This record gives sequence, structure tokens and C-alpha cells, in this order.
Amino acid sequence: MSDMHAPAGPGLLSDDARDGSDAWPDELDRQGYADHLARLLDNVRVQSESTVLALIGDWGSGKSSVLKMLQCQLQDPWRVAVFNPWAYPDTPSLHRGFFSELTSALPEGDRPGQARAKVGEFARAISPLGKLGSLAGLDAKDLIKTAGDLIAGDTSASAAKRSAETALRAAGVPVLMVVDDLDRLTPDELLEVLKLVRLVGRLPHVYYLLSYDERTLLDVLLRTPVTGDDEARARAYLEKIVQVRLDMPALRATQRARLLNAGLDKIGATVGLLLTPEDERRLGQIYFSVLDRRLSTPRAITRFLGQIQAFYPLLHGEVDFVDYFLVNWLRTQEPGVYRMLQTNRDDLLGRDLVHLTISRDAAAQAARRARWDERLRAAHVQQADLPGVIKVLSALFPELDAAFTDAQHFAQKRQRSTPKTISHEDYFDRYVSFGVPQEDVSDAVVTAAIDDLARSADGPAVARLGEEIANEPARAMRKLEMLRAAQVPLPETALFDLFAQESPKIDRQRNDLFDNPWLSAVQGGAVCLINMGSDRAAEAVTRLGSVKDFEEYVVKVVGFLQSQETDSASDLLPTEYDFPRLTSAASAIIRASLDTRAAPSPLEDGAMTSFWTWLRLDPEAARSWLVAQVESGRWAMAETMGSLTTTMVPIGVPNPTPSIDDLELHVVDESFGLDRVFAELDPDLETVTPFSGDNFRIPATPENRVQHALLRLKQERDARDTGEQQADAASGASP
Repeated sequence: MSDMHAPAGPGLLSDDARDGSDAWPDELDRQGYADHLARLLDNVRVQSESTVLALIGDWGSGKSSVLKMLQCQLQDPWRVAVFNPWAYPDTPSLHRGFFSELTSALPEGDRPGQARAKVGEFARAISPLGKLGSLAGLDAKDLIKTAGDLIAGDTSASAAKRSAETALRAAGVPVLMVVDDLDRLTPDELLEVLKLVRLVGRLPHVYYLLSYDERTLLDVLLRTPVTGDDEARARAYLEKIVQVRLDMPALRATQRARLLNAGLDKIGATVGLLLTPEDERRLGQIYFSVLDRRLSTPRAITRFLGQIQAFYPLLHGEVDFVDYFLVNWLRTQEPGVYRMLQTNRDDLLGRDLVHLTISRDAAAQAARRARWDERLRAAHVQQADLPGVIKVLSALFPELDAAFTDAQHFAQKRQRSTPKTISHEDYFDRYVSFGVPQEDVSDAVVTAAIDDLARSADGPAVARLGEEIANEPARAMRKLEMLRAAQVPLPETALFDLFAQESPKIDRQRNDLFDNPWLSAVQGGAVCLINMGSDRAAEAVTRLGSVKDFEEYVVKVVGFLQSQETDSASDLLPTEYDFPRLTSAASAIIRASLDTRAAPSPLEDGAMTSFWTWLRLDPEAARSWLVAQVESGRWAMAETMGSLTTTMVPIGVPNPTPSIDDLELHVVDESFGLDRVFAELDPDLETVTPFSGDNFRIPATPENRVQHALLRLKQERDARDTGEQQADAASGASP
């Protein structure tokens, strides 16, 4: 049975060195370099009994892979010892490990020359009081003292060393001691290893290959007493240790591109990702102009792509891949900027009223630019990296593109038509949540719900879409519009049914500047009616409007399609759309509902709910019905005037209290005639008194609405009387 956990070769989540085998292939053409190093070692062996070489390259440049390939290439009689000083926690164990690795690489047995035993004796001899024991450790000050004794000619140590040298020469076996991760040591540990190599370990046929990042190693050396914080001295010190310098080959642009493409292929294979030509253009443009400079080593590229592979499956199909790629570059390379995105979410999405910039004047633009400059400084972006970071941010957010290119945000926003972008209010949180947030509904669920509705099937997806319509109808509508824009056929009738069924659950009190749930649901239903055609739309309106709980919503949707400016159908409707059929159906529903309700007062809750929609759809029928309520004696004229006083609610206030707006005088005049109303309400108009105190935002109680209506009628009557008197006076004064 195969091991399911056995590595299947190099993946993006692996940091293992490549050895050039089929399982761990050489992806960067480093095998030729490793072959050259093997031949070089043979030449060095001919010319010197012991030499120190150094393989120098940045962290992640592939030094470990070259070392591994080199070890595979070395032929007999070479023996290899690998010493990783970073693996040892203290100086004694480090010293023990050094000699343990060296002796283990030597031939076993008594012949030739007993090299292994002699080197072990030498290791014990240089340890005062025999601290090494069986290659036991040696503390730092004792080692330094012993190294000095060797130079001064201490007899026992010198004799042990000469004996070891004789044995090694007799064995004639070259040993390459590879010392990796030298740049990860503390200053004291680094000096310790270098002294072991330079003063103690220079034995016949023992060659050293050190591996390190030069800049990091110099930084460590500068913190030691031997350099005095002088970089020139630090470099000179290294030159005394290292005889042959071997620099890692630079990672060429074609190799970086090859790594990127190979990594994207692996990610694509994991989730079935397919990039469009436009995706490839956007990704290539920003990657090779900005990201390529920062992802300059194989490890940096692989680890970054590993982050994509690790977390993108949680959001496959739910976000724009190129945006996700860039956001994760910010997360891994510029964490301060990544945090800044989350802190300034509303400003980035153009929803922050404090910073919303509409004006194009220079001062407003300069203030916007200064605001983002300061935020980037606070995010600790290095000056040299700032242009690239701005370019990435501008590719993601129209607001930032506008800030740094002197353009209007709204114009820039229209230019970003790619769906599911981070600059879209419905998708931003997905990019920083490592998945679709719990309160959001995934695009996959919406698609599944559409499929179920098309088959007239109920299921969890339909229920979840229904919850979204009830709680976040604006977001639900935008998701549906995105599918329509992508030419996905939608079951419009079933969707309209779902909107109507969820309409009673919608929070009517929420009225934010950017989010009015009721209006959003009405707009969503209107789009469904348009797309299903007038025949099916009329049937749906009649069927659903007859249900008491859905009636208000259905007639509101039809009313929304009536043009606000004229009495004709909205420009949203196709020319062939038979809108009068919907008007007739909605009017019949409203009349039947109002007659059935037979409210004793027009100020009773819900008594006039659908009247205003009816007035727009069929003004003559609505006015006739209203007059009939008064003439039949069911409703008093004063209360009817109060019901024609509209109300308003403040935007963005939780649980707002409605306040009085104004009396719709034109409706009064067109329905009853103002002269008739003045005459019937004359006693009330003579006795009505103004509101006391502040008249701003008078609560819309039934009593206040009636009082306001009477005051407005009195004001209008008095203005007319004054106008007539002035006209008479002017007429009498004429010759």
C-alpha cells in the first residue's frame, strides 16, 4: 500500500532542496553549475591539501539545491560531511558536532592509517581536561585558548595534530565538509565556526565549502569584536578564511517567468483555474513591472505562490484571481499596507462620506493625495518601494488610481468592469477573510439557487438566496445583475416570486444613504418584471398581488416602472412592452384591497399605503375613489387632508421617527378642488393654531398631520384672498 503522505515531488508548499532527480528536478538549470563545481574541487585537490571555498548567494537563491546536486556529482574517492552549525544549541555541542561529522566521513577500520581514530584523538587533545570525552564539546574560551596553544607549539596537542595529519595523508581520502546556514548564527557562534575551520580544522585532504548570504554574514560579523563595526575589516576577515569564492548564478528574467508560469499551472491544476487573455494581460503587466523586482529568488517566488495555492481554493470562483494575487502580494510583502486596506475600507470603496471627493479642483485633489501619502508612510513602505506599491494599489482601487493620477473616482470606477474585484463593495471582505464571510452568500450558492429555481425545485440554496433577499436585497440584486451581464439566463418569474415571498421580512426602517433595503427589493423585482416580458409579468402581478402579504410589494414594483417625470412607462421598458396590462392589473389589486380593508379613517396605519402608487398608475381612478370615501361619509374631510400630508424619515438614523413633510396641494386640488375644501373646512381653518416651539421635524402623528394640513390650507386660502384683493385694487385704479 502506498504512503498517501509521501511527497510527490516539489510543490509550492515545499522548501526542500532540489537534487536534479526525476522526483526533484532541476528547474533552474543549476545542474551545469554543480557539475563545474565538482570538476573545480578535483582541481583544487590537485593544487592544495586543504582549501576553504564559499558558495555565496541571497537567502532563497538555491544554494542548498546546488550543494545537493554537487554531492550527487562527486565521485569516489570523495567523501562528504555535512555540518549545519545552526542545528546546535550551544558552543560545546557545536564543537562536538563539527568533529563528529568530520570523523564519520572518514574510512572505518584500522587501515590505512587509522585516520578516523587519530582525528578523534586530536579532538580530545585540544579539549582541556578531556572535556570532549567521546567527541564531547568545548566551551568558547577554552577553544580559543587551545587554538592559541597549537600555534605556540603545545606539545600534546601538536603531537595529536601531527598524528592526525599523518593518518589523513596515508588514507588519501578527500573529504568535503559542507557548512550550510552559516549566516543564521549569532556573532559568537559564527566566530567559533570560522576559528574551527581556519585554525583547527585545516587538516590534509579536508576541504570546506561554506554556504551563506554575504550581506547577512557581514552584518553578523560587524557585531563581533574582531571587526570593530568596520565593514572593510569584516570583508578582510572573510577573505582570510575563504580562498575560493563561488557566487550563485543570477536568476534570469526567463527563469523567473518560468517559475511563475509553472506555479500558476500548479495552482490551476488544484482548482481548475482558467485565466482569460485579459487576466493574463493584467497579471503579466503588473507582475513584471512591480512584483518581479521584489520576488527575485526561487524561494521568494515559490513561497509567494504557495500562499496563493494554500488559500485561493477557499475563494475559487468567488473573487477575481488577479486581484486576489495582488492582494496576497501586499499581505506577504507589505503587511502594513494590507492592514491599511482593512482600516480604510469605506474610503477605498468610495463610501466614506467624510472623504468623498466629487470636486475636481486642485485643492481637493491635493488633499486626497496627501491623505493617502500619509497612510502609506504610516504603513512603513520604504521609499524605494513606494512607486511599485502605488502601482499595485492603483490597479486594485479606482479611488487610489484617481488620487495618484488626478482623475475623478467615478470616472475611474466605471472603467473597472471586471466582476468580483476587491474594489466592489460586495467582494472586498472576501479578500481579507480567507473565505466568503458567514453573513455573505457565495456566488456558488447563488448559481445553485438559480439552477434550482429554473427546475422549480426548493433546496438549501434557494432558502439561502431568500435569506439574502430579505436581509441584503441590494447585494442580492447586484449578484443577479452580474449574472445577467454575463448572459446567464435567469428564471425571472421564479425570482420575482422569491422577491415577493421575502418582501414581508425586509426591514422597512433601515434607510441608509447607500442602502435602502425596501427600495432595493422593489428595484430587484422591477428588473424581473421587465425581463420576463409583459404577458408573464401581468400574470405574475395578478397572481401574487392577490396574496395579502405580497400585495404592497407587487404594486410598488409596478409603480416603480412608471416614469417619475411623466405619466408614461419608464424608459427602462422595451418599446414592445405592454405596460398598460401591468397598470390595469395593479390598479385592480389596489382597488380590491382598499375596498376590502374599508378603513374607518384614512390616518389608520396602512389605510393609504397603496394609494400613492395607484395615483401614479391610474390617477383618475385613484382620485375618484378618494372622493367617494369622503362623500360616502366614511372619511372626514379634515382627516383626509391629513392623510395627504406626506412624511419623511432621516437617512442613516437607526429606527428613525417619521416627521411631517408637506401637504400635497396639487392632489387636493385635482381630487376635490381647493374651493370646495376651503368651504367645507372653513370653521377648522379659522380656529387652527400654529405649532408651538421649533417647527423643524414635527413628528408625523395623526393629529399633527391634520393640523399641518389645515395650516397649509389656511395659508393657501389667505394667499389667494390677498392676491385677489390686490388684483381688484389694481383693477380699480386703472383708468
